[in-house]
Formats: sequence, C-alpha cells, structure tokens
Amino acid sequence: MTEQTNLDQRPRLPYSIGTGIPKQGQAEIEGYLQSLRLQGFCVIERVIPQDEVAAARDNLLRGRQLLLEDRQREHCQRIELERQRNPQAEINDSPQRLDPWRADPAAPPLPPQAEICDIARCEVFAEYLAAPRVLQVARAILDPHIRILQTEVNKSSRPSAKPISAEQLRSRGWHSDWPHDLTAYGPNEEQPWKHCGAVAQPFPDLCMALSTVWYLGPEDVTPFNGGTWVVPGSHKDPRNPRGPEDGIDSSAPIPGELQVSAPAGSVFMQDTRLWHSGARNQSQYERTAVVCRYGPWWLSGNEFGNLHSGGHTLRTYVPPEVYANFSPQLQLLYRHLVAGEMDVLQPGNQEAAARAQSLGRAERSGDNSQLVVGGMRVEEWERRRAEGCA
Repeated sequence: MTEQTNLDQRPRLPYSIGTGIPKQGQAEIEGYLQSLRLQGFCVIERVIPQDEVAAARDNLLRGRQLLLEDRQREHCQRIELERQRNPQAEINDSPQRLDPWRADPAAPPLPPQAEICDIARCEVFAEYLAAPRVLQVARAILDPHIRILQTEVNKSSRPSAKPISAEQLRSRGWHSDWPHDLTAYGPNEEQPWKHCGAVAQPFPDLCMALSTVWYLGPEDVTPFNGGTWVVPGSHKDPRNPRGPEDGIDSSAPIPGELQVSAPAGSVFMQDTRLWHSGARNQSQYERTAVVCRYGPWWLSGNEFGNLHSGGHTLRTYVPPEVYANFSPQLQLLYRHLVAGEMDVLQPGNQEAAARAQSLGRAERSGDNSQLVVGGMRVEEWERRRAEGCA
C-alpha cells in the first residue's frame, strides 16, 4: 500500500449499496429488481456465505493456473494441425487460421480450435453461479431461459506497483458492456475485422444482458480497494460514454457517480447499458473477482469476443466430462457450450407456450371492444398480470 497522504481517505468499510433492501423472501428479490430497473444495478449480498468465500477463492486461483496450462496445450495443438494441413505454409496463431470455420458460423468449432471455458477449471466456485437469488433476479429481468455468455475468472483488481497520484484517482474509463459497447473491442487499420458488433444507438429501452462481478475477497469491496464506479440511472440515457457524437469525456468524473461497496461473497449485477468504470486499488491486497454475463436465449454469444466471428479470443467450450459433474441448474446455464447437448427451452418458456396454445374461448374476455390498442403501459400490464387479470 502506498504511503502518500493525498489518497482517497473515505472509510474503508462503508455501507453496501445493497443496504436497505430486505434480506428475505420475495421482498428481497423485488428490491433487487427495483434497483436494477431504476438505478441500473444492484448488489446481491453474500451469495457465497462468509465461511465459504476463502475456499471459493482458493479454487479460483488454482483454476487460473490450470487454465494457463490448458491454453498452452491447445495453442500447440492448433499449430500442429496447421502444419499437418499445410506443411509449406508459415505457421502462426493468427486469426486467419479459423477461415475454414467461418463458412459455417452457426456451428462452433471444436477443440482445439475452441478454447476451454474458464469455468471448467473452477468447479467449486462454479456452483455459486446458479445460486437461487441470482437466477431469480436474472430470469425476472431477462427471460426464464437464460445462459451464461461470458465467464472470466481473472478479473481481479490488483494493487498498484507505484504510488497513485491524485490525477490517477480522478481518471475514469467510462463504458457500457457488450452488446451495448460501441467500440466492441475496437477495429483498427491492420485488423478491420476486429469488431464483434454492438446494438446501434439509440439503444432500445430493454435490458439485453446482465454483467455480474463476483467478489471473492479477501477484503470486502470498498472505494479504497477499487469498487467499480457507476453512474446511477445512466442505463436509461440515450447517450453513451463512447458515443462518437455524444461529446462525453470518458476519462473524466461524471456528476452523481458513486463507487460500489459490498461484503466479500457478494455479487454486483448491472444492466449492460449502465455507464461504469474500473477504479484504482489503493490497498495492499488483490481484490479477487470473476466476471460473468447472463443473457436471454435470444442473444447470441457467438458474436461476443471470439475470433470465429471476428472478435479477439476464441470460442469457448465446456468438456462433457466436466459438464457431467455440474448440478442440473448449472447445466442449464452452460449446455450451449457442450458438444452434443441441446439447448432446449427451459421450463418457464415451455409453460407459457403451453398455456398460450391451450387458451380456450371461455378464458378470453369477449368481443375485444374493451381494447384501446397502445392504451396500456407496461407498468399497468405488470400490475394486472400480478393480480391475475392480464
């Protein structure tokens, strides 16, 4: 930790941004949903129980090392396959090696042309991704049928190797997350293909995905050790920090900004439209974290950050033998990455479809003369639906 006296001196253990939300039953879930809809984010506290955080963190740190070994082995296998296919060619690990698979973008490449998913080597931590409170919130916001489209286990905030200046503390890196990230991993003159796409402005008023950050300690998350900067309500703003015509300085503070704080074991969840930024870690400890993105069934992860479709990393897969050890709830979130597994509709969608198909005349309201098309707001529809009248 630096010895400077001009650093951020705010309390290191502030209240969580989850403070005030009931901590039991449906009222708790409603609190998270209201926070997401109004503010664009929430914190689900202690998804990982306090006495289990250390074991989850140890599993994650060990998993990182195993993944490095997996990736090196897959890299060598890819190069060897290239040599076998074209002995005369200059062999490298460039994006063009995947050209044969681009002809059929609907079918993901198999290993070693794909990379093993991060979660495959973090089996202890993995099960928390299907925690009931997290899934209840994600399904209520997105759809009953959800998937995990991104898993990155190396998203820690590490201490600065050099003293941190006041100017650095004021610096931001405002952005929204994919599919609302307009730069979308940035094409350049040498690599014009390096862009995985983004929703065009103005963004529809719809949450298309939820980014989550899982806090694994060893300390609680505070402004002092790098709690994420957020701008409450910015998910409803048609502008974007990286919007080319929006005139926003993405590196400067924004009025109303605040930093996330939460106990270790908690999950920060945000609408991907939300303006947010990383922060400097002024402590002496690494703040271990995992980033996962939950999406509805209709949002394709194929276009997100992979060389197969033009991004900068490879498609990922979960080995069948690893998948077999997942709990049934976790399998629902990852089966789209497993060879031979069908990602069929999950029960919530099936029940709604069956009811819509079987709805008889007796259950309908008459001659439709009571309808004024466009006359019902979403809030009224939700209220009547909750009361069983919709």
